[in-house]
Amino acid sequence: MADSPDAGGMAATAALSALAAAGPPLALVDAAGHVAWCSQAFADAVAGVAAAELTGTEAAAWVGEGSAVVRAGRRLVDDDAGGGRRLLRLLPDDDPIALHRTVADLQERMALLQAFCNAGVFERDPVTLQGRWDDQMYRIFGLPVPPPGTPAPPYGEISRMYLPEDTTPGGFRATLGQPGAHADRVRLRRPDGEVRHIHSQWKVFHDAKGRAVRVLGVNTDDTDVFQLARQAQTLREELDLVLRLSDIGLWRHDLGTGLMHLDERAARQAGVPYRPQGMPLAEARVNIHPDDRTALESWATETLRTGATADLAIRYRRPGGGWRYVLTRRTLQRDAEGRPLAFVGVLLDETERVERSRQALAIARRLESAAEAARIGLWTSPVDDSDRPDWNQRMFELFGLDPAQGPLRLGDWLRRCAHPEDRARVAELGARWLREGAGPIEIEFRAINLRDGSVRWLVTRGRISQASPDAPRRAEGVTIDITEQQEALQRLRESVERIELTAAAVGLGSWDYVVDTGSVIWDEAMFRLRGVNSPRRRVTREEVASFVHPQDRARVMDDQDRRLRGGKGWRTTFRVVWPDGTVRWLASRSTAIEDDAGRVQRRIGLNWDVTEAVLAEQAMRERELAVAESRAKSRFLSRISHELRTPLNAVLGFAQLLREEPAAADAAERRRWLGHIEEAGRHLLALIDDVLDLSRAESGDLRLDLQPVPLGELVAATLPLVERDARTRDVALIVDPAPAGSVQADPLRLRQVLLNLLSNAIKYNRPGGRVRVSSSRQGGWITLQVADTGRGIDALALRDAFEPFNRLGAEGLGIEGTGIGLAIAKALVEQMHGRIEVQSRAGEGSVFSVTLPLAGGEAAPAALSPAPPPSSAAPPAAVRPARVLYIEDNEVNALLVREVLAPHDWVTLETAADGRSGLQRVRDWQPDLVLLDMQLPDMDGIAVLQALRADPATAALRCVALSANAMPEDIAAARAAGAIDYWTKPIRLPEFLEQLAQLLRQA
Repeated sequence: MADSPDAGGMAATAALSALAAAGPPLALVDAAGHVAWCSQAFADAVAGVAAAELTGTEAAAWVGEGSAVVRAGRRLVDDDAGGGRRLLRLLPDDDPIALHRTVADLQERMALLQAFCNAGVFERDPVTLQGRWDDQMYRIFGLPVPPPGTPAPPYGEISRMYLPEDTTPGGFRATLGQPGAHADRVRLRRPDGEVRHIHSQWKVFHDAKGRAVRVLGVNTDDTDVFQLARQAQTLREELDLVLRLSDIGLWRHDLGTGLMHLDERAARQAGVPYRPQGMPLAEARVNIHPDDRTALESWATETLRTGATADLAIRYRRPGGGWRYVLTRRTLQRDAEGRPLAFVGVLLDETERVERSRQALAIARRLESAAEAARIGLWTSPVDDSDRPDWNQRMFELFGLDPAQGPLRLGDWLRRCAHPEDRARVAELGARWLREGAGPIEIEFRAINLRDGSVRWLVTRGRISQASPDAPRRAEGVTIDITEQQEALQRLRESVERIELTAAAVGLGSWDYVVDTGSVIWDEAMFRLRGVNSPRRRVTREEVASFVHPQDRARVMDDQDRRLRGGKGWRTTFRVVWPDGTVRWLASRSTAIEDDAGRVQRRIGLNWDVTEAVLAEQAMRERELAVAESRAKSRFLSRISHELRTPLNAVLGFAQLLREEPAAADAAERRRWLGHIEEAGRHLLALIDDVLDLSRAESGDLRLDLQPVPLGELVAATLPLVERDARTRDVALIVDPAPAGSVQADPLRLRQVLLNLLSNAIKYNRPGGRVRVSSSRQGGWITLQVADTGRGIDALALRDAFEPFNRLGAEGLGIEGTGIGLAIAKALVEQMHGRIEVQSRAGEGSVFSVTLPLAGGEAAPAALSPAPPPSSAAPPAAVRPARVLYIEDNEVNALLVREVLAPHDWVTLETAADGRSGLQRVRDWQPDLVLLDMQLPDMDGIAVLQALRADPATAALRCVALSANAMPEDIAAARAAGAIDYWTKPIRLPEFLEQLAQLLRQA
């Protein structure tokens, strides 16, 4: 086990290895004067041996008086590296500043890498276990950072900080006898008591005699990763508990395979056997009531069209007979491009609630029947009671009066008919209503029948009307005998009380809406679900809206206004905000109660809290998405690393051969090696361009010029580009006539897609094989097909055909390619609103199909013409050589341009190493053209362009940006700042000379 236990440690080790293999001539000498580490460039300069052979030897033997360094005329720079150690640098006599800047840059990069990766570097003597820590090591262990040069804490003291259960027998000491890399993961307890998870990686160096001479390692703090994993596990366990306690089943309908996947609870509710591998849709629906299947299909179609979450009540056949009422909610799952993947949802058994609702509905209908059978009286009266009212026959029967004697005035009626206990209340309410004369009135009271002396319960409802502004106001209304209803309501109240007790026990809130009055009544539980204590009472629309979350308010209230008076069920889920700011999710269900004529009389509904279920579902989706994205990113980085390292291996390998064995190889051999280097470099450039194209296409940043493109002209313009390759590989090209009409596409990008498909069809074909290009038209679409007779793709690999860097096994066949072309083609076709598909059978060949929308117009033929090759550079006509200033901080890049222009007497080149010196040289020398790098050490290229444009003496000077930044936004920014053109690195020499000559001729 090392001083402490990933990607950060691996990155640090990779950085040291890179310095050792291809860095500047550097060496690190310990306090005893021995070489602790050196780069290969240092070993080559002082001894011409492998760097490992210098480790542990006396430094003075290689850099002292009379050494190879002195004889070669090199200059040795000796810097203090802390802790008694020294950093030796070999510099040419004429370039000390460049090497110092390189070392400082490397040290800065190393420190930045450690900070980003939370990684510390340690070194120990394998015999004494004494060593050195950098500052990051002290921070990882929670120890104060000592002054520079302080030895690392003793290993015994540090090892006691590790948790005993994580240590292994022998630990770190046991690895000292085994040269090479080692790793371990442990937990340590800091002095403040905090426990951290550490990933330690170290390497043991042995000398030629097999003795351990040095240990160098990296520690990475992985605590945050472990904590995230533990939180994800906790959320999953909580979700499982909620689903189990709520008896909620989960299901998923895969739209690709057509299979229905139900968990154990969902399978039990659907009455089908539980099958983890899924089952056909028809089998999952075998127990659904026939009358519900049509609604289920319509529901699925609507969800697929809108993508909105929706609920549906379904009846499932019980094994013992009868039906189970199940509430199902579904939502649409989409992939990263927005295409539907699957329906996902839940099942909740609501059989008991439905049966209770049916019982309540039956009671309500009996009450409505009683109302129909009740005697209803009609009356109208002057507001000022100056004349007798008008009654119908029912009014006289209600009060036991003789119609021949006429109706009673209000005062007489109160004295004779109103029950003594209700008389004062009715008189006060009636007088106030007649006096204020606004709105309807409803009074419930008891009356005495004067004929038989019986007491009946009556309700009077009235309103005040006025035929015209000059006409007297009149009160009119109805009086209904509700005695039987009162008795039934008393029984219903008792039932409701029992229901309310049950609802309170399970957290259900209920509400009641009366259509005629427009009143909404909430029970106590409805208020508790919103964090408010209130008795059962009427609520206004404004009060209802005040509880709803602002982001859901408009949707919920508009839906409520639209559905309250309708006859359909209402199901929704929304958020509410409690007075203390707490946000909760509520589910709402309601049903309408109709009379025998089908007219909606009332609507009753339920609310319950589903916050935990909603949050659990969201957490599960987020976790699954994060895991999928992480896996995809890891696969992508692994593959791009492999694709970059392969050509880099050729570049570095043949470069070393050229440097180390110049005498052993003749000129032809060296040219062949240089050819390999150039070929690998072009492969790297093509790979980088492909990756940029793929990134821009997938992110939607790639600009497309969609226009009508005739397929026939497109194919005719593309085939010449692949005919030579086809002849070389003995592959026949066959082109069927294209249908009339054009597709709506970007002509250049569509040709790029077709060129990729044709190149693949030729490369992966067999000698004597065929490639057929055909097209067809169906409806508003045209499909272009490229079919080959090659090796084909097996069924398992076919699904990965469009995955970046996945060559489907072709990398072992020696066929050139990066595996990005099909991924770019897919992204481009989809951005042109089309689709690309493949059909293939191993050993028989493949058919790639590109389907694009039909266009109404015609394409411009010029858009399909290939660009002419660049002509050779010619010197500009000038009386003196043209002056060109190249502002570039990289000496190698400046040297390349200097060597390219040296043979040409029509141009004079000067260089500047940074932005400020470049600006000064422009003012002093007044060049004809400036080549400007966009990444300078003191200021960026945009700032240089702005400074030139701000100075009247240089405002008209022409500047060309010459940079390795090739992103569209970089090019646009440089042009906006004043650059007349933007050339990207690496430089293509013929094109560079031609473009430069053309600009100087224009000058």
